[in-house]
Amino acid sequence: MTETPVLPEPTLLRWPAPGGEVRVSSFTSKADAGAYVAGLIAGALQTAVADRGKALWIGCGGTTPKRVYESLTTLDLDWDRITLAQVDERFVPVDDANSNTRMMREALEPVLDDMDFMTLIQDLSSAQACADKAEARFLELGEGGAPVFDIALMGMGPDAHYASIFPHHPINAEVYGTDRLVMAVTPTDGSREPVLPRITLSVPALNRSRRIIFFITGDTKLEVLRKASQSTDPHESPIGAFLAQCPAPVDFVWAA
Repeated sequence: MTETPVLPEPTLLRWPAPGGEVRVSSFTSKADAGAYVAGLIAGALQTAVADRGKALWIGCGGTTPKRVYESLTTLDLDWDRITLAQVDERFVPVDDANSNTRMMREALEPVLDDMDFMTLIQDLSSAQACADKAEARFLELGEGGAPVFDIALMGMGPDAHYASIFPHHPINAEVYGTDRLVMAVTPTDGSREPVLPRITLSVPALNRSRRIIFFITGDTKLEVLRKASQSTDPHESPIGAFLAQCPAPVDFVWAA
């Protein structure tokens, strides 16, 4: 087993918010930021394997985290003791161009013979059937109960959404207080996101993470985070509402 890699040094940005101080590790280079995030994840997975003999983590899709997954595959981790599941997914076939599963499998290909990767797409007959079967899989991972995630890699959109929890979407009325771990997300009329049906972990499920890292890039998203973190209204500011209620440590990593 290799030692945890030496991480690049960030510049720390911070500001007050209703949910507590927001802390952002800032980098000028996306490559350095990605390496930093990969190192944090690797450290959490190593600790989990050492302490509990296995590690369970969740990751998001999109273009930004791809470099993180690719970096992780170059590290000497106990991949046969590690399980990765998804934070959310578009309800499309796993080989579809819009599939996060496809991107994650391609990025993680060097370790997929060892690491267990669980896609949220478990049934294509309907989004609700898919969510039900994905929930059952999570309960299996939790040995009959809701599992605890050793670390979560998440992202934030320019509309301040996270996972598949979007502003002005009906899901905001129930996703914070539900007993479910996995929920189906209905599409909008196409005028705003989500334009495709989706599957997402609920907020109570995400809250069962020992640590959460948001990896975001670009000046626009940094300013969105500054503004959105000042509101706790889930309909207007999903990320602000999430930060205000999340019991787990939440860190942001940002690159210009």
